[in-house]
Amino acid sequence: MYNDIGAAIAIIGSIISISGTLVNNLWHKHRLAMWIWMPSNVILLVWAIGNSIGLWDGGLSGIALAIMYSIFTISNTYGLIKK
Repeated sequence: MYNDIGAAIAIIGSIISISGTLVNNLWHKHRLAMWIWMPSNVILLVWAIGNSIGLWDGGLSGIALAIMYSIFTISNTYGLIKK
């Protein structure tokens, strides 16, 4: 049961964070991205604390975060080349 909660938290936090990253890297709207990132920071902090105390273990949570960081890397590279 807790793994499902951890996965949901990671997925929701990742989606919000990815949205902020795309706004920042593709539209170069840093302040707007910061407003989007703030709730994702709190959500992913909750996930990290739960993971560190053993409430859930990687699984789908790890995949969600791997996808998130892949999108960060790709969109950051694109944003640097584009501007």
